[in-house]
Formats: sequence, structure tokens, C-alpha cells
Amino acid sequence: MTITIVIIYLAVCMMFGFYGRARTKTSEDYSLAGRKMPGWMASLSIAATLVGSGVTVGVAELGYSVGISGVLYPTMLGLCLLLSMWIAAARFRKTEKYTIPEMLEDYYGPSARLIVAIITMIIFIPPTAAQFLVAGMILSALTGISQGVTITIAAFVIIAYVVMGGMWAIGFTDAFQMIFIYLGLILMAIISVIKFGGYGALLAQLPPGHSSWSAIGPIRFTAYLGVLLMFGFISQPWLQKSASVETPETAKWSGIIAGLLIFPIGFLAVFAGLIARITLPGINPAMAVPKLMLTVFPPVIGGIFLAAVIAACMSCSDSWIHSSATVFVRDIYQRHINPGASDQRVLGCSMIASLLYGVLALVLALMAQQEIIMLVLLFIAPGALFIGPLLVAWFSPRKLKKGIGSAIILVVAILGILLSLKRPFLWGVHPAFSTTIIAYALTGLGLLLPWSSYPFQSRRQIDDS
Repeated sequence: MTITIVIIYLAVCMMFGFYGRARTKTSEDYSLAGRKMPGWMASLSIAATLVGSGVTVGVAELGYSVGISGVLYPTMLGLCLLLSMWIAAARFRKTEKYTIPEMLEDYYGPSARLIVAIITMIIFIPPTAAQFLVAGMILSALTGISQGVTITIAAFVIIAYVVMGGMWAIGFTDAFQMIFIYLGLILMAIISVIKFGGYGALLAQLPPGHSSWSAIGPIRFTAYLGVLLMFGFISQPWLQKSASVETPETAKWSGIIAGLLIFPIGFLAVFAGLIARITLPGINPAMAVPKLMLTVFPPVIGGIFLAAVIAACMSCSDSWIHSSATVFVRDIYQRHINPGASDQRVLGCSMIASLLYGVLALVLALMAQQEIIMLVLLFIAPGALFIGPLLVAWFSPRKLKKGIGSAIILVVAILGILLSLKRPFLWGVHPAFSTTIIAYALTGLGLLLPWSSYPFQSRRQIDDS
């Protein structure tokens, strides 16, 4: 019964891929659903893009390993998504742009666009690989097939419907997946309370330290804080969904509602990890919840929950593949390689780019040996490269000169990569945090120096004077 539910679920996702293909006639349909995605679908899709293996299996893994402090990860992410969408969604939709690098070119020139495009494509490879890895782990636990084969199967399904249907396929599958994620987690919570009692009863049975809010340690906590400070979801996968709806106001509220959808999921996921710690001590933390569902819960509940986890993996990885392909096509192929490409050639190139990016992430998934959340956050630090210059462009009464803005973007990108590779991490904190602080410091310095910035007058100020 359990594996039957999962197989049916995967088949439904493939059907959405074919349906998305039927609705995709132009490159704009492929990249942005023709800017006709309904607001409700955008909300579910934006939230689903965030709720991947990290917020489900990863948080459960933390609940198993360190206890209730694991819930800090999804809490920080939900807050970050709320703030990011409130600040950025409507502004990005108003620009009529496809990508963040394209928008940044207006402020800081073509060099900034190219730097941000390249880094954006790089930083989403590890988290995409993490989704393939977890989906494959679950399929392996269900079927007994070797993990390498099941990772490849999971990746094939995800890559296939993205390549076929683009944004429409992603929108429909993400909405379906988000509903499935909630269904699986809620059913798990109801059965868990009946079997084991509430949070208080669980904490009484856990090892010492599992009730501490500091048990996640400084590396993990500063990673989450760094993502929050860089407004980590002012990022291509989320803003591309915002650009797919009809109006800026719809974009804003779709994003805010998506942020609110995140908080209950983290609470439910850490709950599953705590139960696994009590019932299955001494096993691999990454496999604790899948094993729990297969051995403790009824097959139907286990099947729905594990399908929900696979849904979470798919809803992240499809958007990351698609958005990275969009950046390549719009900011590199059309901008530098073939500016005069026809719409059908752009559409074909988008599909090929999605395929190649997915294959690259699959290769990393087959090689990966790391905690799920830390794999997700492996190269997140360079994501701080444009946050300072972008906030200045939108909000500051002084503006950075184009060359200075591009220089800050390049320096932060390089530092983010170098700090991510350094072991042990500088100052004992995650590079996402230290890189973001450096990004803000360089931006503040640029604004203070008269030769690197200038006072900005809006059209209204000029008319008043």
C-alpha cells in the first residue's frame, strides 16, 4: 500500500508535466506562465519552493539529533520569506523583468548582471542535489533498490516534467504538492498525539539536552541568521513566481501568504523527529523519519507522509532547475551568445538548459555525503552578493555609482565562495552570516564615501525645486 501511494503520486506529477506542456506555446509561457498564474497557485508554489527536504526530513533529522531547537530553521525561513516578499515581490513584478540579474543591470550595468547570473546558477546546484538525494533515500527505503538507482529515478521524474511543461507544470505540481505536504504532516501529527501524547509527553522521554533551544549550535544558528539578514528569498526562484502573476499587488500578497504557510510545517516536522528519537534510537538521523513511517505508522499514513516528503523535494528542485535555466537563457544566452534568437529557439534552449542543469545536480546528489540542511546551505553565502546594492537602489536617499555597485557585488561573491570552502569556518560561524555582514559593511562604506556614491533626487523632488 505504501509504495502504491508513492507510485500514484509520481504518476500524477508526470501528468501535470504533460498538461503544462499543452499550455506552453511561447518562451514567456515556459518561463513565466505567460504572466497569467492565479494568485492562489503562486502562493502555494512559492511556499512549496521553500518547503523541501530541509524543512521536512532535514528538520526531522535535527529534531532527532538535537531536539526542539531544530524548529528554529523553518521559523527563520518563514520569517525571511515574509519579509522578502513584502519588500521585493511587487517591486520585481512592476519591472516586467524575467530575472534578478536583468533588473540589476538597470542599476549597476552589464558586469553586475553577468556576475549575479553566474553565481545564481552555481548556488542552487547543492540544494537541488539535496532534494534528489532525499527523494532517492525514501524510494530506496520503500523498495529496497540501491540508493543510486532510486536517486536517478527521482531526478528523472522531476527533470522530465520541468523540461516538458516549464512554469505551468511547476505551478500545478507545486500546488498539488503543497496540499499533499500538509495532508501528510497533519495526519502524522494526529496519529502521533494518539500514540505518544503531545509535546510535553515527548520531551519527558527524550535524552537530556533535547529540550534546549541552543542545542543546534553556533554554525547552524548563524547559517539561519545569515539567510534572514540577506533576505535570502529576494532570489530568482521565488521572484520568478512573483513575476508570473498578473499584477504587483497579487505578487505581494501571494508571497506573504506563502510565508505564513511555512510556520506550521516546521513544527510538525520536528515533532516527527522527536517521535523517531524515542521509538528508533541509534539509527541514521537522516533515515529516522522514513523508517518511522514504515515501521510504526499504518501503511496508508506512512505512504501519504512519505509521498509528502517526496513532494517537498520535488517542489523545491523543480523551481531551482527552472529558475537557473531561465537565468542562463535570459542573462547569458540571449544577452551574450545569441541576442537575435527567435522565440521558438529561446523556448528550445530553455528546455535544454533545464535538462543539463538537472543532470548536473543529479551528479552531485550521487556523490553527496553530508547533513541534508547543511548540503542545502552549502553555497548559500555568495547569495549575499547583491543584497546591499539592491536595497540601496530601492530605498536609500544616496545611490551607489554603477562601478562601485558592481565591485561590491563581485567582492562579496568571491568572499562568499572562499569562506564557504574554508574549513573550519572563519570566526566559528557559518559563512552565510559573515559574508552578509561583510556585504552590508562594504555597502555602508560605499555610501559614506563621496566619490563612490551620489545624492539621488526623484522626479518629484526635481519638479518641486
